[in-house]
This record gives sequence, structure tokens and C-alpha cells, in this order.
Amino acid sequence: MSMKNKKVLILTYYWHPSGGPGVQRWLKFVKYLPSFGITPAVLTVKPECAEYPVIDESLGTDLAADLEIYRTDCKGMYDLYKKIARVKTAPYSGFANEGNPTLLQKAARFIRGNFFLPDARRGWVKYAFRESCRIIEQQDIATVITTGPPHSTHLTGCKLKRKYGIRWIADFRDPWTNIQYKSFLYQTGWARKKDLEYERQVLRLCDVLLLAVDERARLQKIHPDISPDKMLFVPNGYDEEDFAGKTPQNPLHPLITYTGTIAANYPLDGLLQALAQLADLPFTLRFVGKVDEKTQAACRQRLGNRVEFIPFVPHGKSIDYLMSSSVLLLVNARVEGVQFLLHGKIFEYLASGKPILLLGAPEGKSAQIIREAGAGQAFDYNDADGISRFLSEQCAHPAPHAHPEYVRRFSRKQLAQTLAQIIENV
Repeated sequence: MSMKNKKVLILTYYWHPSGGPGVQRWLKFVKYLPSFGITPAVLTVKPECAEYPVIDESLGTDLAADLEIYRTDCKGMYDLYKKIARVKTAPYSGFANEGNPTLLQKAARFIRGNFFLPDARRGWVKYAFRESCRIIEQQDIATVITTGPPHSTHLTGCKLKRKYGIRWIADFRDPWTNIQYKSFLYQTGWARKKDLEYERQVLRLCDVLLLAVDERARLQKIHPDISPDKMLFVPNGYDEEDFAGKTPQNPLHPLITYTGTIAANYPLDGLLQALAQLADLPFTLRFVGKVDEKTQAACRQRLGNRVEFIPFVPHGKSIDYLMSSSVLLLVNARVEGVQFLLHGKIFEYLASGKPILLLGAPEGKSAQIIREAGAGQAFDYNDADGISRFLSEQCAHPAPHAHPEYVRRFSRKQLAQTLAQIIENV
């Protein structure tokens, strides 16, 4: 191995006790990297200084007792956002916790999208940089990994690259300038241009760009001076240990489950119309996680007591909900570049063995994976007849889905091995 030090420093704003899929990507990498000769250390924010939409203490069981975790202060900018918007918590993904935005909330979003660039958590940069320098110099670390959102974390990577010439891997868990809630920020042309400049700076300086969503073609188009060879698609996955001892159950009555966030730009009209055509089917539509208030109201109006809303639950419990379902629902946000979207939850859906119904971008990346896995079907948002037929068939004849050998390529341990090879070859 050419690296003079097998230890890597990982900079991530979101870390235990924060919950959600963004935390799980690197928490699982950190769990399995030591199996392949890489020793991770984590630099993050003190929980009392952080803005976490959700908390999931249960994820801490994946952390090794000897894992080095460094935590710093952080100058928060969301205090101002919460005062202006008159909300108690930081926004969920896609602002799903704000329903129909008030004038004050729109004003707060405008300020966030035009004055807090690249995001409202950039107050961590100076603290992360100072502590990173101390750790690098003290431990002679040769490789740093930054992960975003918040993509301001990558600005620390830029500073470290300039100061030390260090090996630097930047990880985009979600797109940056094409994030699905971009239109909710009311950005001016100047702000969009500034964001692109930040993104280009990161792409130019990093040695490797990891992408959890395969947007290599789009990035190459808007940043033609960046070598495509440094862009690597490394998706999210599922942890086989999370499914140990969990057996799929067939519920007495058809149960359609969605886990995660539903924001205002996740169209459900076609689904609700399809379910109306299944009046004789004693189904329940179950949402586990945060759902936009307007969407909740529409579902209740159309389905009455056939819809169930369950707040955020610990990760293990969410898997229990998957295993007890008839069909798993996946919805793509209606955004530019929807064909590239790849939800982190799709891999746990696949691992559950349950049939998957995907709404939006039937020819997109998520649909391709579902099709190749033999795990279900994808439909246009408004294809109520197709959706209705699929649900009727799956609920009438429940059977295992997904080819196990195909699904295993997305195991967290196997993906960690791929990452270890990338780290060695930087």
C-alpha cells in the first residue's frame, strides 16, 4: 500500500446522534472500513451546537468502542432562519416540515438561498479546518474525506488541500447545484452562479469525487474542464446485519408502506386515483417519517381511515415496517434531473424482498435498478391504471421479489471494500 498512513479523517456534519440516511452512509462505511485495512477517524460537530432535523440514538450501536471521534463547536446560522420563519426546528429535507410556506417562511428561504452560500451550515468551516489541521499534523494523516450535504463541508477540504496538498476525497451524498429542493430557495441568478463556482472549485481541487447519485453526465456537461476520471459512482446500500433475524411477514390485509420524507414536490395524485379504483381491496397506505402537511390532508381527504401516518422511528424499527408490508412505495420528487435520482432507501427496500412500486421517471436510475433486480415496477406519476393493476396483482399474490445475488452487490460491507480500494489508489 502506497499510503504512508492507513488512517483517514472523515469530516461529516451529520453524525450520531443525528438520524436519517445521510448519517447511515458514512456510519456504515466507518463500521466496515477496518475490515479492509483502513482506520477511520471522524470529525464532526458537538451535538449541542448542531442542527439535526431528527435524532436516532440507536445508530450508535454500529460504532466501534475504539473509534476516534472529534467534535467541535459550530457557529449556527439556523437560529436566524427559525426566528424569521417562526419555526422551532431546522427544515427537513425538501422543507417537508413547513407545509404551505407562509410569507415569513418564504422570506427565510430566500435569505437561506441567497445569503447563506453554499448553505446555512457553513459556520462550521473555520472550526472544522482548525481541528483538522491539528489532527493531520499530530497524526500524520495523508487522506481526508469530506461528505455533504451540507456541501459547505467541502470548503474545508479545499482549504486543507491548499495548505497540505493532502489526498482529498469529496463525497456528494446528494447533488449540490441540482438538489431536489433547489426551487424552494428562490435563488437569484447571482446566487446560482456563486453556487456553481463553489461546486467547480471542489471538483477541480479534489482528487476523487464520490457520487451517491450518478450525475456524472450532468456534472461533465456543466463543468467540462473537470476530468470525468475523478468522478466515481458509489451508491448507498443496506447492511446485512440490520436484517439478521428479521423474517418477511405477509399482513392479513394489504399494506403499502413508504418510509422517509415526503415533500410538496412528491406527486401522489396518480397513486391516490389508483387506490380509489381499488375500493374493494381492504388496503392501508402507511407513511413512516415526515410528510408534508398538504400531502397529509390530500391523503386523508381521499382515503379516510385507510391512510396511516407514523412519525420518525429508529432505523431498526423502520426495517420492521418494511418486513411487515405487502408493497413498498418509492416516490421520486418532480424536479429537473429526476431520472438521476437514487434514494438511499431503495437498497433496504430491495433487501426486504418485498415488491417495490416506484412513481416517477420510469426510465430513470432507480427504475433501472428495480427492473434489473426483478423487484417491482416503475410508473409515471399519473399512470393510475398501471399503478392500480400492479397493486392489485401484488396484493392478491404475495411472493418474494428481487434477485439475491443482484441485491448483494449493494451490501454496505461490499461497498466499503470498494471504498477502501479507492482510498488506496488516490
